[in-house]
Amino acid sequence: MKQGKESGTGLRIASGTGEEIRANVSDNTLKAYEHATRKLQDWLDDRTLNDAVLAEYIRFLHTEGKSPATINLLLSAVKWMAEYHGIEEVAGAITARTWSDIRGAKKPQDRKQADGLTWAEVERVCRVAESSETVAGLRDAAMISLMSDCLLRISEAVAVNVEDIGEEGLQIHRTGRDDILYICEWTRGLIIHYRRKAGIASGALFRRIRFQNRVTEDRLGVKGAREAIRRRAAEAGVKGNISGHSLRIGSAVSLAEAGATVSEVQQAGRWQGPTMPVRYVREAPAEQSPVERYKDGRNK
Repeated sequence: MKQGKESGTGLRIASGTGEEIRANVSDNTLKAYEHATRKLQDWLDDRTLNDAVLAEYIRFLHTEGKSPATINLLLSAVKWMAEYHGIEEVAGAITARTWSDIRGAKKPQDRKQADGLTWAEVERVCRVAESSETVAGLRDAAMISLMSDCLLRISEAVAVNVEDIGEEGLQIHRTGRDDILYICEWTRGLIIHYRRKAGIASGALFRRIRFQNRVTEDRLGVKGAREAIRRRAAEAGVKGNISGHSLRIGSAVSLAEAGATVSEVQQAGRWQGPTMPVRYVREAPAEQSPVERYKDGRNK
């Protein structure tokens, strides 16, 4: 059986198995573990697997409508892989809290797949947030627009530093390499406006804001960013099951509606394979940055 690659933690995702491993678990359980971790590998896209990222993944599974049993199987698989390879447990306090929240959720809508925020909806949401002329409104508009442009995961968005944004685009640090993602001109304007209003010169771009618009040095957390996205969407009259994944889904849908191919959507979202983008669009060859080509009106 073919071995998968290692994450930054040393945990082998979709690991190969020999006779010794097979003696520890049944064949059916082993197949279920490998299937679950293979899905996790596809979602990771070379990111390091740690407590916070694992928590984000099980939240993603929840918003995709996966059952608690499926999520519990994934957690068991990750734990078993870690124990077998003799490495530190990946799931920690953040994953435990997230899993507790998921199991305690009673509202039916929490189990539905997240609805995408399309480019048109994102523009409406950002304009409403920006019109408040508050630091928080400008921060949320800049963050939401950047997530839409770059198809960012919520953990990637809150990790952005001022220094990561250059003339070529947003630099995303990944295991083994860095990616440069295109940023639309309107988004750059929002970021500049927000930074001036907040007085941010370096370090964390999106920060926690306290009473009376006091900008702190603390980086905005995943939970705070998710709540901001939901709140701003509601203020703009956008209905549906909005989550931190809605910007990524919505941009993929918008690219497909604009005529992007599977490989172009895959490039924009940095998916390793076509499994996710094929949901939205037909197969065809990719050329330039699809966000630049289809969203910013820069066809060449």
